[in-house]
Amino acid sequence: MLNTSLRLSLAALALTATTLQAAAYDRTVRIHNDTGLTLVRFQSTNSGASRWGSDVMGSATLANGASMKLHFDNAQGYCEFDFKAVFADGTVLQKARVNVCETGDYYYTE
Repeated sequence: MLNTSLRLSLAALALTATTLQAAAYDRTVRIHNDTGLTLVRFQSTNSGASRWGSDVMGSATLANGASMKLHFDNAQGYCEFDFKAVFADGTVLQKARVNVCETGDYYYTE
């Protein structure tokens, strides 16, 4: 039979492991717009998915020189996402396999 202090230590360890696992799935990437154009739509999906996720911009836009933080939270633990940016002049830029586990900042440039 385990003594009380050992049981409490094991419970605390289990809670810490669960918290760390949950935090590992919370990835934040700052998207920078340095294109000279206004970003009007941004979509992403985990790499290999058959469709794009919804547009995170809504009615907002991202001006040249500005940035926004996006959270890539998922319970599956995906790290690789595809990005799709649409600009005011109709330009569409896509980038496959962005590793959001290792990337803190992603730049769209001229």
